[in-house]
Amino acid sequence: MRAYLEVARKSFLSNLVFRTEYFAGLLGAIVTIFVNISIWRAIYDEEGTLDHLQFSMTVTYVILALSLFHIFTMDEYVIEKKIKSGLITSDLLRPISFRLYTFSYHLGGLVYRIILLLLPTLLFYTVVYRILPPFSWFMFCIFLISIMLGYLVMYSLNFIIWVSAFWFYKTFSLITIKETAVMVLSGAVIPLWYFPEWLVDYIKLTPFDTIFFIPISIYLGQMPAGEMWQSLMKQVLWLLFLTVAGHFLWKRASYKLVVQGG
Repeated sequence: MRAYLEVARKSFLSNLVFRTEYFAGLLGAIVTIFVNISIWRAIYDEEGTLDHLQFSMTVTYVILALSLFHIFTMDEYVIEKKIKSGLITSDLLRPISFRLYTFSYHLGGLVYRIILLLLPTLLFYTVVYRILPPFSWFMFCIFLISIMLGYLVMYSLNFIIWVSAFWFYKTFSLITIKETAVMVLSGAVIPLWYFPEWLVDYIKLTPFDTIFFIPISIYLGQMPAGEMWQSLMKQVLWLLFLTVAGHFLWKRASYKLVVQGG
């Protein structure tokens, strides 16, 4: 356990070195959210339905969704780069789990972005737009659990894509498709309650709504108690399924590497 904590610590500290990248990321997050809020305000003004509470809820959703989208950013080519450079063989020889090593590496980056990206962004928009507080303290606690599950679902989905680099020379296309699907179907850009009902029914058959839409809906109190527990269970089930799928895919990849002589 100590080794993995050290990996996370080094990942956190290495991110602190790139100050220019940090300020660029913070500015990018703030500008992206501002542009999206401006678009939603224009839509409400055009339709003539600028209800204060409904607009405030949409603004809060957009701020939370895009802020979380930015902090859920991961090194999409972490395994592909190691395969192409040949470092994957030395990593597999280490007396630690490569999967836990990769997770710890990204966990350090996540903590960095929470402290230095998420909190300043939320503080800025709390002052500018006065985002809505959580529906209740109980809902806020459930939201924190749900958003942790959402991150783990996102990571597990990413890991499957990353491991595909053992079979595909370049994973850029797969990653682009996955990123587009996450951005649209998870509710990161548009809340799913604005989608056609028939489309939402199909989206709920996928893991995408478990990443952002479910946690933020819980935060805003837009989910009945019974449905909330079902949604948490859905997150857990998708996490288990993707984790097991990633495990078997990794085993196949490791066997492929050994058979081919590294």
